[in-house]
Amino acid sequence: MNKKTKLILTTLLIYGIPILLWSFMPYTRNIWGSFTDSFIFNFLFYNKTIFWPMGIIFDVLFLYCFFTLLYKKESSIDLEKERVFYIFSGVKKLINWIFINKIQKEAFLIKEEKISLLFYLVKIYFTPVMLKFLVENVASLIRVFPETVLPNITINSLLGFYFPFAFYSMLVIDTLIFTSGYLFESRSLKNVVKSVEPTALGWFVAIICYPPVNNLTGNFLGWYSSDFGNFKNVNINLIAGFLSLILFFIYVWASVVLGFKASNLTNRGIVSNGPYKYVRHPAYISKNLSWWIMAIPAIQYYGWIAIFSLASWSFIYFLRALTEEKHLMQDQEYIDYIKKVKYMFIPGII
Repeated sequence: MNKKTKLILTTLLIYGIPILLWSFMPYTRNIWGSFTDSFIFNFLFYNKTIFWPMGIIFDVLFLYCFFTLLYKKESSIDLEKERVFYIFSGVKKLINWIFINKIQKEAFLIKEEKISLLFYLVKIYFTPVMLKFLVENVASLIRVFPETVLPNITINSLLGFYFPFAFYSMLVIDTLIFTSGYLFESRSLKNVVKSVEPTALGWFVAIICYPPVNNLTGNFLGWYSSDFGNFKNVNINLIAGFLSLILFFIYVWASVVLGFKASNLTNRGIVSNGPYKYVRHPAYISKNLSWWIMAIPAIQYYGWIAIFSLASWSFIYFLRALTEEKHLMQDQEYIDYIKKVKYMFIPGII
């Protein structure tokens, strides 16, 4: 069996099994759909979404195998250094450890196998989540876009069209970048994973912010913010909307600067330009500040309950920042970066 065939079969095995599981298990199928729910490569059409995240992931897997078969040179394939082979060998060792040699205390995973297995978990969890976000954001962007000409710029059109259009456009860019980061890893993209979050706390505080687990978090903590809060005053709505868009611009700017390195729980190389020149966690602070601004009407109505809810969500993101810092401190490049950029969230303050 040649290298191309081995690489394709291993890729289909490693990523095909999660696709099959997510596609046929009732709960995950309801969230992410199935690759059999629509025809292959049926994506988005005006005012109608006729695809699911699992279908897109299946298409990407299919295209990768097609590319490997037809275009990838046999001499360029080093099976022992391919990510899927590290995952395969790691899974094989774990199965042997669990089911065959239960007395043995260690699984004897090498460093690359440990990193690859953890990144495998990151990919199979966050890829469909981020694709679902992307689908929903594109659909929202299409819904706000007028079927005829663009409206004249007035206060009402700013609040009713231009603000939502800018907001969803930025979210589409953000989720597209993160989706690409989860799907693709390559030396040519300069986003090879160096390490993955090793602690249970780091994984916990990240996962509870994303579907489907964040539904439980929201049921427990509540949610009192919105994309655009209604302050019962057009002028205040306008000012708050501008502030929120500025903050979300910083949030998306941080994602753009990360590029293909964007993904949760991984170190794919340290980024120190863009907003990262000023603070170490620009995305977290800008998103949370926007939430607080848009929650003011709810705070006025619900009082301390809304404040407690927003404070709890902000504390979760603070824990995410702390666990990420602890993880990245294993990288000397990040230690040097901290010496240059001293503040986590707000320059000169914290």
